[in-house]
Amino acid sequence: MTFEDYYRDNVTYISRVDPRLAKIIELTTQRKPSSTLDIGCGRGFLLGHLAQRGLSGLAGLDVYDDVSDPRFDYIRADVTQPFPIADARYELVIAGEIIEHVPNPDDFLREIRRVVTPGGTVIISTPNLVSWANRVLVPFGVQPLGTETSSEIALGRRHRILGQGNQVQGHLKVFTHRALAEIMQRYGFEITHRLGVPAFFPKPVDRFDRLMAKRVAFASGLVYVATAPTGPWPTPVAGRRHEDCESP
Repeated sequence: MTFEDYYRDNVTYISRVDPRLAKIIELTTQRKPSSTLDIGCGRGFLLGHLAQRGLSGLAGLDVYDDVSDPRFDYIRADVTQPFPIADARYELVIAGEIIEHVPNPDDFLREIRRVVTPGGTVIISTPNLVSWANRVLVPFGVQPLGTETSSEIALGRRHRILGQGNQVQGHLKVFTHRALAEIMQRYGFEITHRLGVPAFFPKPVDRFDRLMAKRVAFASGLVYVATAPTGPWPTPVAGRRHEDCESP
């Protein structure tokens, strides 16, 4: 099964504004970029909200064949392959809850660096492997939240409330708050903001989760904002066909 096949059938995007999406919307609209790319956009939920706030030059990239919306350009592509996008095309690039899904985050970040304008903004969000919840659960033998051992069903959680038996999300690489910073810095991104966001916990645990989100090291989710380097582009991915890219 290819990446495209898996995500056509296993929908993982959400269609409501949770605290993570609210933070990404806020960060993006504050910057007022002239062009924005949402990688792993689903059917354009986030892009629709950005359009409602007056942003233009919006584009989304995902694997679906039937996405069409006058508010943004849609690019059908496999994010594990070179993006069919020209160099330095977008002033701001969003990769929300997608880096943990790709088998090679290094190539993924190289492509983000290639398509973002020099000095542009990159916003990346992902679960935090060392969240407060995992620090509590793992010593009791519970599979860390955000990680998976089966491609078909969530295992190792013991109880349904912890996700046992649930649909898997396709997480392949799960980051600690430090590891996410290090891999972004490896490709020249200068992190300007490190933010924690809560996850989806039932009451009353949700209140504690929101409190812990104020400390990035313990937060359930991470949202990092970075400035793209202004230096030379990294070596292009082998076999890339630039003539297949869209024009800038």
